Amino acid sequence: MSELIKIIAIALVTVFANILVKQTKPEISMLITIAGSVLIILMSVDALRGIISSFYEIFERTGVQSSLLTPLFKIIAIGYIAEFGANICLDAGASSIADKILFFAKITILIIALPIINTVIDLVKGLI
Repeated sequence: MSELIKIIAIALVTVFANILVKQTKPEISMLITIAGSVLIILMSVDALRGIISSFYEIFERTGVQSSLLTPLFKIIAIGYIAEFGANICLDAGASSIADKILFFAKITILIIALPIINTVIDLVKGLI
């Protein structure tokens, strides 16, 4: 809970600094936004470590191949990174670039997901 309060505080400081600087130095306001966003993401890394270890425990208990974890984590990371990049572009008023980022991320996720889809199909075939 305290981490959430810290993140909200950083977000509010970033927004207020952005508002103050935007009228006089618009090029610096975007840098403030990016810096605040990166700081918030870095603070979120500890929470991600707990989630990753939980996934490893689930895979160990179920007997699912642990080799599926790497593509799964890559897919999740691509989703978050693409959303972050697209939101920065949207903040800068470049919505068409944001759309291209998200489009490419979806293609990349599909490419990475193909081995997982094949494994699931093999599992279903083995049950039949």
